[in-house]
Amino acid sequence: MGGLFRQSFRETPMKPLPDALRKFVADSPVCRIATVRDDGAPHLIPVCPVFDGESTVYVDIGDRSASAQGVRKSGDVAVLVDHYEDDWSQLKAALLYCRAEIVQGDEQDRAWHMIREKFPQHSTVSWEPRLTLALRINDWRQWGVID
Repeated sequence: MGGLFRQSFRETPMKPLPDALRKFVADSPVCRIATVRDDGAPHLIPVCPVFDGESTVYVDIGDRSASAQGVRKSGDVAVLVDHYEDDWSQLKAALLYCRAEIVQGDEQDRAWHMIREKFPQHSTVSWEPRLTLALRINDWRQWGVID
């Protein structure tokens, strides 16, 4: 996800997310984040996201994972939020092109407040912050969310 990917998103202002897309992202219990491994291979994992309602998706991942290495190497992350139905006329998805930032302190505390509120099951597994990422949306595409 280097080269043209990074260049194009740093130079282009983001289109605002329409309300329907904000709700779709906020309501999603799972999404997939894609990074690039050190050897150039793509890497994709499911994560439980929270959305600030504007332009940042927060996730928490393993500190030594391949995703963490990809974030540290380039900072580019693609986020796929999707909804599947057997009736394909009901398929919905949003592809968010993001710049990842590792967050700590007050921003990490706010992110984890949102995570614990949206996913109360975290308390049953004693999941504590590891590597909390703010995925700042630079651009997006969607299908089926907005008519």
